[in-house]
Amino acid sequence: MAIKQSSSPLRVLADLSLLFCILLAPVCSAAPTTAPATLLQLKSSLTDPQGVLSGWSPDADVCSWHGITCRPGEVGIITGLNLSGYGLSGVIPPAIGGLISIESIDLSSNSLTGPIPPELGMLENLRTLLLFSNSLAGTIPPELGLLKNLEVLRIGDNRLHGEIPPQLGNCTELETLGLAYCQLSGTIPAELGNLRRLQHLALDNNTLAGGIPEQLAGCASLRVLSVADNMLQGNIPSFIGSFSYLQSLNLANNQFSGGIPAEIGHLSSLTYLNLLDNGLTGAIPEELNRLSQLQVLDLSMNNISGKLSISAAQLKNLKFLVLSGNLLDGAIPEDLCASDSSSLENLFLAGNNLGGGIEALLNCGALQAIDVSNNSLTGAIPPSIDRLSGLINLALHNNSFTGVLPPQIGNLSNLEILSLFHNGLTGEIPPEIGRLQKLKLLFLYENQMSGTIPDELTNCTSLEEVDFFGNHFHGSIPERIGNLKNLAVLQLRQNDLSGPIPASLGECRSLQALALADNRLSGALPETLGQLDELSVVTLYNNSLEGPVPESLFQLKNLTVINFSHNRFSGSLVPVLGSSSLAVLALTNNSFSGVIPAAVARSRNMVRLQLGGNRLAGAIPAELGNLTRLSMLDLSFNNLSGNIPAELSNCALLTHLKLDGNSLTGSVPSWLGGLRSLGELDLSSNALTGGIPADLGNCLGLLKLSLGDNHLSGSIPPEIGRLTSLNVLNLNKNSLTGAIPPALRQCNKLYELRLSENALEGPIPPEFGQLSELQVILDLSRNRLSGEIPASLGDLVKLERLNLSSNHLDGEIPPSLLQLTSLHLLNLSDNLLSGAVPAGLSGFPAASFAGNELCGAPLSRCVPSSPRRLPGTEVAAIVAGIAVVSAAVCVALLYTMLRVWSNWRAVSVSSSDGEESAHGGGRDKWGAAGDGKYWKVGSPVSSSAEEKHSSGSETSVLRGDKSTEAAGCAAKS
Repeated sequence: MAIKQSSSPLRVLADLSLLFCILLAPVCSAAPTTAPATLLQLKSSLTDPQGVLSGWSPDADVCSWHGITCRPGEVGIITGLNLSGYGLSGVIPPAIGGLISIESIDLSSNSLTGPIPPELGMLENLRTLLLFSNSLAGTIPPELGLLKNLEVLRIGDNRLHGEIPPQLGNCTELETLGLAYCQLSGTIPAELGNLRRLQHLALDNNTLAGGIPEQLAGCASLRVLSVADNMLQGNIPSFIGSFSYLQSLNLANNQFSGGIPAEIGHLSSLTYLNLLDNGLTGAIPEELNRLSQLQVLDLSMNNISGKLSISAAQLKNLKFLVLSGNLLDGAIPEDLCASDSSSLENLFLAGNNLGGGIEALLNCGALQAIDVSNNSLTGAIPPSIDRLSGLINLALHNNSFTGVLPPQIGNLSNLEILSLFHNGLTGEIPPEIGRLQKLKLLFLYENQMSGTIPDELTNCTSLEEVDFFGNHFHGSIPERIGNLKNLAVLQLRQNDLSGPIPASLGECRSLQALALADNRLSGALPETLGQLDELSVVTLYNNSLEGPVPESLFQLKNLTVINFSHNRFSGSLVPVLGSSSLAVLALTNNSFSGVIPAAVARSRNMVRLQLGGNRLAGAIPAELGNLTRLSMLDLSFNNLSGNIPAELSNCALLTHLKLDGNSLTGSVPSWLGGLRSLGELDLSSNALTGGIPADLGNCLGLLKLSLGDNHLSGSIPPEIGRLTSLNVLNLNKNSLTGAIPPALRQCNKLYELRLSENALEGPIPPEFGQLSELQVILDLSRNRLSGEIPASLGDLVKLERLNLSSNHLDGEIPPSLLQLTSLHLLNLSDNLLSGAVPAGLSGFPAASFAGNELCGAPLSRCVPSSPRRLPGTEVAAIVAGIAVVSAAVCVALLYTMLRVWSNWRAVSVSSSDGEESAHGGGRDKWGAAGDGKYWKVGSPVSSSAEEKHSSGSETSVLRGDKSTEAAGCAAKS
């Protein structure tokens, strides 16, 4: 196959360099007399910590210099330079290009820096160039393509960058090309296909992209092809199957896709095949079972599906089969191994979808390691598991195995790792496990095992890690646990263990992590724990341990995590402060007393300090401000007093600050606004005074702000509305005044809002209806709020509790509250509300509406009236009007009676006939004419009086409460 030559500028530069060297041959060639001077220039550019170049002297024969090889029988003709592995530093000088006769240069495994000198391209006799494992930088000189006789070029494990020069394709004698572990980019040059003699090509651990060029098929002599750990893409080319001499193929950790080419099955010499961590799909080709020389097959971390079709019975030399992290399904095939011929020692099938049991593995008699974790395997662990007598590692975790741990497990005398966690195993730990003298790791956590921890376990003296977390073991920790001298991790958390912590535990001098939390342990801590010099993590929370912490624990200088929370410890904190490396100190809910020692601040890497729920007193130490990495500070529910120290402002990484439930005084510090990482601030239930600082609005990540139950005054700063991540706002039980700022609506992630028991005034902001995430409670009770209940509150459809009681709210209950279908507590009592309770709210108790002018279920029935019942102001006006009219009528009647009496006296007659006539006429006149005059004259007074009397009578009928007012007035006249 013809290979097109590159005409890049780099190639032109290299050709010009070669031409320059040919034209100036006298200069480029080094006579024997000039070679020592060239080497001395090399020496002067290097730092020689071991003094291996001390013998390089003009006074000595150059051929006797350390690392120098000369051509036999010829004086001063240098052919070899070998200074590998002497810790040399410095740069390779350009003068090295003067060693024209040299055939081999080995400067590998040193600390050389600087670039690879292009002058190396002048060494036309060079066959071997080894510069690997240094710190050389820059690009690969294209001039190296001039080395026509070069057979071995290994310059990997440096800091080289840039592209692979295509000129290297001109080194047609090249057999080994090692450019691995650099920072090379670009693509694999097609020109490398010219290297017909190439046997070893290593380009792994770079950032090469693109695909494998088809021209590489010209490297028919390849025995090793390694391009792992790059960014290569595309399909794996089928021409790889034509490399009949290929022994090792490593394409791992790239981005190859598509299926595995069946042609790989033609590589009859292949012993190593690694395709892990690509994007390969499809089934495993049956043709891979033809690779009779194959010893290692790794197809893990792909998307390969289908059945497990690899047969170790056919691949008789196969020792490692790694298929983890794929999509294989079905059962483990019965014919995976033939017990008489299989060489399979390591089987890794973790992270697939395999089902069924593991009985088929019992035929693989040479197995030393089994990892079938993270599948869907079922059934019991077979009692005949001891047929695998050479087993060292057994990992069956994260499956669905059931049944008991068979006692035959004790026959696996070579077992070092037994990992069975996260299954459904039941029953007890068999005492036969005590036979496993080589066992190092025992993981049984997250099963359903029960019974006691057998004493025989303490015979497994090689144990380094024991993890029984999350089972149902009961009884005590074995008294002889101290026999496990190599134990580094003891995890017994979340069981039902009881009794004291054995004193012998102090004999486990290698212990680094001790987790006994979530049990029923009791008694005092043994003094012997102070002997655990290597202990780093100790968690004993949620037990019933009591008494003071032994002073011996102060000697544990390597402690980084202490969690004794939720016990009954008492006394001073001092014994837990011996280490200055503490990252976590959690002692919540005990009975520790005394002051907080300033020595807490010696652990400058502390990230969590939790001392809440104790009996600590005194002031908060200012030294806590030195804990600049602190993320959680919980001093809540103690007896602390004094101000919040300003030094805490140095703890800029705080995310949780809980000082609630103390007796702190002073103001809420404005510097809290500078703690930009703060997510929880709880200062409630103290004696703080002053206002709420507006600077708190700068804590934009705040999720919880609780300042309730203090003596705070002033208004709520509108800047609180900038806390758009806020979930909980609690300002209740203070003396806050003013209006509720509408800006709080910007806190649209609030699910709990408590502003009760203050002196807040004005209306409820209708913008509160936009707080759509409110769920736990909206509590505005016991304030001085006025106006109507905003209809927009009906939009809070997630709200569970609404308390607006003990305010001055008026008007009717808005029907929109019927939309609050999640509401289970409603309190509108003790306001000025009126009208009917909406029918949909009748399920709430009467107390929810008491102290208002409301009617309807659950209160008394509303009595219908026509017209409607008037407000008090209108009733008062009507009563006043009636009184005025009644008075006017009385005056008019009195005036009329006086007029009639006056006229009667004027027409009196003295004669008898006249007296009789006058009597009759007077009666008629008085009865007719006189009455007719009074009623018919229609004088303004009488007419007005009659009209008013009629009006007053009508009014008294409508209202029903003034019916006798006119009659009463006449009687008084």
